[in-house]
Amino acid sequence: MKKIMTGIVIGCFSLAMATSAIAEQKEQVNVVKDNKLVKSVVFIEGKSEYFVDGKTPGVKMDAAPYISQSRTFVPVRYLGNALGVVDENIAWDTSASKAKLVLGTKSAELIIGQKQILASGQAKAVDVAPELRSGRTYLPARFVAEALGYQVEFVNGLVVCYPEGAEKPDVSAVQQYLGQQQPQPPVQQEQGETKNLNGYTVPVKTKTDLLVKYGEEERTSGVEINLAIIIPNRDVSKQCDEAEQILASKFGKDFAKKVVDVARSKTTQLASLGEKFTGPNGETVRVISSYGGTRTSIAVWTKGE
Repeated sequence: MKKIMTGIVIGCFSLAMATSAIAEQKEQVNVVKDNKLVKSVVFIEGKSEYFVDGKTPGVKMDAAPYISQSRTFVPVRYLGNALGVVDENIAWDTSASKAKLVLGTKSAELIIGQKQILASGQAKAVDVAPELRSGRTYLPARFVAEALGYQVEFVNGLVVCYPEGAEKPDVSAVQQYLGQQQPQPPVQQEQGETKNLNGYTVPVKTKTDLLVKYGEEERTSGVEINLAIIIPNRDVSKQCDEAEQILASKFGKDFAKKVVDVARSKTTQLASLGEKFTGPNGETVRVISSYGGTRTSIAVWTKGE
């Protein structure tokens, strides 16, 4: 009888230990979209398209993510839908300027201008606040995704979200697709020739492979670009010198140097940049990472934001 009782006690103790060990293990979160398990969601700064499970082409958006204060912001509805949140579970409280997203048992609540997220009822301080831009609400992708059960990584310029506890997804198909979308430099003429673009003196054939564009519509905000200088990651120092000369032909040396010094600060290939300046005549000048982080753009415009 004593042996039986001892066996029961040992068995109960072993079961309790096993249960405790299981409880301590990190439970994998299953994130579902359209009744299917989501393996990955990918956002790219400046790209009006997101990708679910590596499928290309992606889902089109009428607004693009942007980088502010080293964080990627995505329009609230697209962010929610991409992560598996249906429209009925995306709420906006106008009086409180609050967005709420619900996915299964998890939720994320954020208020415009407040550096805090309520993740499933638990308040957590964050380093950026949701923003209103052109009448749209943009939320920091990382904090919302994490609150809804995802883990987030920055992979070669891509913001990759995948279920917590799952293996890191293969996003090579998305990278290949994006590489095919990159614009090719225009045919260039003899070295030394220049042309005038809206008051800027621009070399027709550059010393490097700097790309200068004019008069295009910027997809991210629908404003008319007066000038866009695209700086690839090759021979950045020389290209920045050239970009500074182009800006100086319109704005003067001091302002040009202040802008281009931001581009020069990108010491690693995929470092994020996001800085906005106001030109002498009210022009908006922004320095941002572009094309999945592989290039830097200096864009100048006078219309819109």
